[in-house]
This record gives sequence, C-alpha cells and structure tokens, in this order.
Amino acid sequence: MTGVKFDNIHSVNDLGLSLSTVEITPPEPKTYIIEIAGADGSLDLTEALTGDVKYKERTITLNFEMLGDERDIHRKYSEVMNALHGKRFSEISFDNDGNYYYIGRVKATALSSEPLKGIIEVQCAVEPYKYDRGEDWLWNPFSFETGIINEVSNLKVNGILEVTYIGQRKKYIPNITVSAAMTVVFKGKTYNLSAGKNKIFEIEFCEGANILTFRGNGVVTIENKGGSL
Repeated sequence: MTGVKFDNIHSVNDLGLSLSTVEITPPEPKTYIIEIAGADGSLDLTEALTGDVKYKERTITLNFEMLGDERDIHRKYSEVMNALHGKRFSEISFDNDGNYYYIGRVKATALSSEPLKGIIEVQCAVEPYKYDRGEDWLWNPFSFETGIINEVSNLKVNGILEVTYIGQRKKYIPNITVSAAMTVVFKGKTYNLSAGKNKIFEIEFCEGANILTFRGNGVVTIENKGGSL
C-alpha cells in the first residue's frame, strides 16, 4: 500500500492510513513586472537580480481513508492530529517517489465521515522544490528513465580527476570536502581548496552537466543537494 512518510512517521505503518488521493500544485513564480507609462507592453525583471526564477511555496493536499466505526474514526483523527497537525517536517516523501523529499509544514484540515469510513484531508505547505536524497539512493523506487545518479563521495584524486555532476532544476552552491589541499577548475577558472570543507560561491551547479577538474592528491566528496520541480 502506497504511503507518505513525515520524517519518521509513516502514514500506513504508524498511523494506519490508506492514501486515496494526492494533489501537488505547481509553485507560483515570483515575477517582477514593471508597467511603463506611454509604452507598449511591460518590463519583465523577474530574473534580473539572481539570473533565475524564484518560486513561492507550493501546496500538497492528501486525502487519507480510514475504516472502522464512528468511535474508531474519531480516535484515529485525534491520533493523526497529534502526530502531524501544525508541525514542520524536514522530510516529507512518497513511497513511489522515494529518492526525493519535500520540506514544509503540515496541517490536518478536515474530517468527513460516512458509515464505517472516514476521510482525513491533510495539507502540506512546502518549499517549491523537491530535494534529491543524494548519495543515499533507494534502489527500489529509483526511476531508470528520470533518475539521476552522481558519483560524489570518496573520489580519489591521483594527479588529475575530472568529475561531471548532472545538475537539476534548482541551482545551488555545493560544499566540497577534500582530504588534502588541491585545486579545482570550474568553467575555465582555477580555485584553491583547503583540507576540509570548502564553499566557493563562484562554483554554482546549474541544470545539466557541471564539470569539475581536480588537481592534486587526496579524496574528494561533493555535496549532492539537487532539487527538481
């Protein structure tokens, strides 16, 4: 039975809920449009500040079904309210999309019932992107059509190592951890890396292939924090 996990709380295993419907709305773009008096059209400055589109939160609406008499249904409703209502979760994930997770706040909004069945509606106000789990791949739900695997952990550099990181829709600046000082080339520019964790703001992963060339000797781990709409 397909379910939803809220951090360590599973809708089926822990709450005994059967997921009946899911609605995931697209996040609304944060546009910045200036109307120009006396001229046709308008001036669109949406990407002017960051070079990318930013989004508002999106909403996930879940309907869970419960079976039982009226007393069971009301008891279960209270159990769900106590476990989820008003709480913010760092990982909200679906069993059938287990390599990604959402971040956001949950509220149980309504209970409707009929003989021997009740429906709980749960709404999640989440960040616009669903996040890649990175190196902790779950192979059972992995999609060989759309899934992305990046080799990013414990990469050995003996002289020169070229790494291609496939970025997703969300841009981000990764942490690069190295066991010894070395250099990295990104988009034609060379940067020095100190032993330990490095964050270089000029190294920003974008959608598609991002190529890093390491020079030196040691072990490299690249933070994998992709995000998809």
